[in-house]
This record gives sequence, structure tokens and C-alpha cells, in this order.
Amino acid sequence: MVQEAAMQARKTLFPILTLVLAVFSVSPGRAQDIFSDVDWASTKQEMKDFGMQYENAWDMYRDFEAASRDRTLAPDEVPDWSGLWMHSGGGVYRLDRDGELPRLKGRYAEMMQEVADRAASGVRWDPHGGCGMPRGYPGMLKNQRPHEFAVTPHQTWQMAQARNEVRRIYTDGRQHTPEDWAYSTEHGDTIGFWNGDKLVTHTKFTDGGWVGRRDPYLSDQLEATEIWQKVDAETIQAHVWLYDAEALVEPWYTLQIYSKMRQEEGSPLRLEYWWNCDDPNNIVIETPEGGTTYLDFDFTDVDDVPE
Repeated sequence: MVQEAAMQARKTLFPILTLVLAVFSVSPGRAQDIFSDVDWASTKQEMKDFGMQYENAWDMYRDFEAASRDRTLAPDEVPDWSGLWMHSGGGVYRLDRDGELPRLKGRYAEMMQEVADRAASGVRWDPHGGCGMPRGYPGMLKNQRPHEFAVTPHQTWQMAQARNEVRRIYTDGRQHTPEDWAYSTEHGDTIGFWNGDKLVTHTKFTDGGWVGRRDPYLSDQLEATEIWQKVDAETIQAHVWLYDAEALVEPWYTLQIYSKMRQEEGSPLRLEYWWNCDDPNNIVIETPEGGTTYLDFDFTDVDDVPE
């Protein structure tokens, strides 16, 4: 059954993805309207069904690898992903652009229900909102602060302003860290390769944990395959399939969209500052009701003193 799925995937893999990527080539400023421009429901279901062909993200990644023509970039082939990019999240604070949650099982379903119940009563605890606690993977993908990408022939870095998060994608042909050497980290271990202007990645060895806000908890069995592409001068997007044998009933597919930030001539934008843990504006605390607030939130160097 798995072999048949793999064979079928090799036949349909890049034609399907090329079609979908072409559909999502949008003009500047239209990323927010992208889902009303096409039959997004059927397209998304097609991508979900594609992910269902695989038991894990590694099998999918290997099929992408087998179907690709390229592997690494020559210096003159490096795409220009310069500038700052904002995640087009629609304000839902969820990894999935239209707020859809995955099918969870066991204690992960129970924990998600607790998050939903608390949110329904107006209580949202978000420890990732302050300093010192990275969102990690996959939460970093939906970060609502600016992102920056550094593409080289052998590595691509995704950097997020909030919490100084840096994700390294190795595209020099190396494999994952051997199992007997590996240990879990917030962002895991990511390798990838290039198929034309598409960056295909595989991630494993994450810490798991809470994706954040109104999203679920995942386990350290999480792995993922992604396809990144700059579809036009103003838009970078990533197709993401998440697999987690412990937490997910089935693969979780999402589309991530990043829109280029506009800037005035002569005043180039940049990631702001080092996310300073000594700044009280970056420290969050839990309210008595279980919500989130900042400690002495103030944009001046004078503390507020109760009268």
C-alpha cells in the first residue's frame, strides 16, 4: 500500500504542486484576499489528500527528492529573498491561515479542549508572548513580527524579530544528525534541497510542546515537510505538512504566506533590536484569572507608581 502511494506520488507530485503554486501567484497587497480568489476549500482538500498518502513526512520528503531535478544552488542561482516579510495570519493567531485545527488524539485533544474552553471565557495565557521563551517549530512560522531570510547555496536562514529566533535549513547535501547523536531542540533539525526556485525541507527532533495562543500542543515525535517559494516580488509562501504519530490523527496541512513590507526610499527597514530579556516590556506574567499581561509595560524609563 505504501509502495503504491509512493509510486502514485511520483507521477503526480510536482504537476500538482506546480499547479497550486501557479494559482497562488498573487500581486502585491492581495495576500489577504488570496482565499477568496480561488476555490480554496477544494485546493486545500487536495493538499490534505496528498499528505494522507504518506505515513510520515520523511517518506514524502524522499519522494520529493526523487522527483526533483536539482539539489543545491550555484552561486549565480541564489534567489533574492531580501527585505522584511510579515506573516499574513489574518489576526487569528493560529498556524492555519483560516483558523482550522488539526484532528488530535489522546491527551493532546484534552489539552486543546482546555485551551478552547479558557479562550471561550476570555482567558488566554501566552508565555511565548514575552522574552526568553521561543515559539519554536512550528510556532515560529506564524510569528506576527517581521521575518528575514538569508539564502546561500548551502544554507537558508529564517530569522524572526520576536525572541531572536533563527532557524537554519541545511541544503549542502548533509543528512539529519544521526539518531545516536541527536537531541531535541526548540526548532529541531532541518535539511533541504532546491528544486528550481522551490526550497523543499524536512524537520525532525523538535521539543514539541504548545504551538501557542489558540493552537494545540504537539509531541516531540513531530516531523514536517515544507515547500517554500517566492511566488512574486511581494510574496513568499510555504506549503507545510505536519506529522505527529503521538498527537495527530492525520497529517496537518497549512499554507503559510509572507508579504514583503514596504519601505520609504532612503530608509531601509531592518529587524529592530536584540530581544532584550532585561527589558520589562518583554516580560509576560500570568494574571490571577489565567490570562496574559506584561510586567510594568511602559515605553519610558520611568516606572508607573500607583497613587
